[in-house]
Amino acid sequence: MKLFSARTFRFLRAIVLFFLHIAHPVIRVKGRENIPDTPVILACNHSAFSDPIFVIVCADLPTLPRTMAKKQLLHIPVLGWLYRKLGAFPVDRDGADVAAIKTAMKTLRNGNKLLIFPEGTRIRKGKQSEPHSGTMLIATRTQTPVLPIYLTKRKRLFRKIDLVFGEPYLPETAEKRATEQELTALSADLLNKIYRLGEGL
Repeated sequence: MKLFSARTFRFLRAIVLFFLHIAHPVIRVKGRENIPDTPVILACNHSAFSDPIFVIVCADLPTLPRTMAKKQLLHIPVLGWLYRKLGAFPVDRDGADVAAIKTAMKTLRNGNKLLIFPEGTRIRKGKQSEPHSGTMLIATRTQTPVLPIYLTKRKRLFRKIDLVFGEPYLPETAEKRATEQELTALSADLLNKIYRLGEGL
């Protein structure tokens, strides 16, 4: 499916921002200057279907990033179509989805940005999860920096929303191909980095 053109996206972004600010009059975005012009993996915590919209719209990128999204989400009428037009592609989170991994790697090697939610599913406030290792697998295989992002978990109407972009970093491994143990440790470290961004907000 062809993505929205830059002009169409700018138009839709203005409309979406308008409605986002009605629902959440205060949206505080920090660290947007940390997003590099080069390929990067944008890794954000996940608590709501609206998370990709918040990140994509508030990042204010010149081009749309591709987003790895669970396949069930893309089957939802209207919403699924919108996410696909915004660059989402499906991933089967119940197994090793080789096709999704290859699409993600191709996205980065073609010079684009990739948005991933390492937790793999929505995590409510007060809950904890084990991160999936796919993000770090892609990062280490393509030697692409990862940029941690924190987004307010509980998005209550008319309450402020915080979106914090951390600093990109390149995960390090002993060998060119990371071991399962390294991927597990790197994934846990990434999740810690993400949630530390939200401390004190």
